[in-house]
Amino acid sequence: MDTPSVVLAIVLAETAVGGLLLAWLAPTWGKVRHGYELLLGGTLLLMLWGARASLSTPLAVLRDTPPDADVAWVDQLPAVMARADQLELLLLAALGVGVASLLALAVRVPLVARVLGIGSALVGLAAFVPLAQLQVLLNGGTLVRAMGELVLGATLLGGIWTGMILGHWYLVERRLSNRYMVWIAWMNVGAVVAGLGAILLSLSNPAPDSLGFSPLLSINSMSVTLGLGTLALVALIAGFNVKLAQEGGRSIQASTGMFYLAVILAPAAEFAAKVRFF
Repeated sequence: MDTPSVVLAIVLAETAVGGLLLAWLAPTWGKVRHGYELLLGGTLLLMLWGARASLSTPLAVLRDTPPDADVAWVDQLPAVMARADQLELLLLAALGVGVASLLALAVRVPLVARVLGIGSALVGLAAFVPLAQLQVLLNGGTLVRAMGELVLGATLLGGIWTGMILGHWYLVERRLSNRYMVWIAWMNVGAVVAGLGAILLSLSNPAPDSLGFSPLLSINSMSVTLGLGTLALVALIAGFNVKLAQEGGRSIQASTGMFYLAVILAPAAEFAAKVRFF
């Protein structure tokens, strides 16, 4: 499981779950045209699909592990197989319910759409449990710490992605109050704090094997150092966004531009942290 595709899958799943929770529970609901939820939810469900696709090959390799393989967790093989099956099933279920929520919104049944949307986010969040259990089985550690890494990472990435999409939506609804941009700007301050927690928790995991990764990342705490450095830039952007969002008007466009940078940097910080997950 120590492969780049697994790291990509974790980052995509975190963004999707964190973003879906914000899409359906945010104060924008009922105040912004529902095209916003269609746009945001559509992009997040594509990420959820990408996460499942990225995991398919590593999980297939995991299932093909022979009972006499020279790995420390060979005695836990039945439990590993069960968690892998649960993970794929929950990701597929979250994707299916999420698609149903968007269809309901498209045919203008918003209450049903919201219930299904929240359900999709919660099923996606439930998928973190077998993913965290796999980390415990394959890499040691505790379930609480592994879940903490995933939930905090989802808070960071979901908040950043939602901010960028919301900023673009102001081009559609030009008279929309800036209060929602101020809300997401402060959410991203909290998201940076969550991202810091995720990176610090990853310190307890071993440095990745250089196989499949850059040899630099296998150097002691190099991945954590890179993650912290990148997150510091995201923190700087979050501060600018609060100021720009409060100004409103054309400053909303400037804030959206800042979110572009954050969308590049925040996943990079999570990539650096999650190379240590397995």
